[in-house]
Amino acid sequence: MMHKKMAIFAISMTALLSAACQVQNEIELNEDTVKTLSVTGVGEVEVMPDTFILSGAIIQKDDDAQIAMNALADIVNAMQEGVKNIEALSTSEFNFASVNTIGVKDPECLLFNQEADRTNSTLRQGEARVKKRVCEDIAQQASLSFTFTGGPPDAAGIALARFSEAGAIRLKLEGYRIKNIDEIELQAGELAVKNARQKADRLAAAAGANITGVLDLNNYRATYDQRSVAPPVISTSGAGESSQLVEGGDPVAVTDINLKAGMQVVSAAIALDFTYE
Repeated sequence: MMHKKMAIFAISMTALLSAACQVQNEIELNEDTVKTLSVTGVGEVEVMPDTFILSGAIIQKDDDAQIAMNALADIVNAMQEGVKNIEALSTSEFNFASVNTIGVKDPECLLFNQEADRTNSTLRQGEARVKKRVCEDIAQQASLSFTFTGGPPDAAGIALARFSEAGAIRLKLEGYRIKNIDEIELQAGELAVKNARQKADRLAAAAGANITGVLDLNNYRATYDQRSVAPPVISTSGAGESSQLVEGGDPVAVTDINLKAGMQVVSAAIALDFTYE
């Protein structure tokens, strides 16, 4: 994938530079006499993202590990059914990690051992050490993490609410994605080249000279400046139970949360060496 992208970039930039400037090729230039002008150009394109990314976790406990895993599966099924009912969704893709099961130790026993460690670390010579206990499992915990890719972006709040209502926790809006990002980056690059040429023309004109072409591409960088969003904090105690949205104050019931993506910025910067006379 990386080699393909680099090849596309090289072809695109060659066409981009040729369209914006007269490229100096197959011409011998005397490095001692050629006059060059180094200019940096910038370009920005604002675009609405196509998809959003949500992440979260599911955790269930029971005396029996299999029962905990079954409860986990029930929440997964509820989440999948929940997004089916979101008419606004045109893109829907889950990615679940492997289920992890661990024993849950007695918290009182763990606390006792912590206090024992603190006490033993301060004992003087000859003082008896506090014996630590062997902590038994009091439950079995099954857990998994997941990501969800959906679109359009304005459906993120509804999906987040559905997952919370199903019993998912640690929910977070990770951000947004642009499907045709390569094309958008090229558009930003074209604007950066035009900006560099305009600067070069002005500088040359101020000295009574004319730009004759571009000698070299020193640096090119395109970035997707994803504007951050403050993800709502979601807490829920289990599938089918009421969930809460915390917005810097008292918790309120989660409904169809309205999250607006807003325009995202794709920018490019390019450094060119122009020739002039």
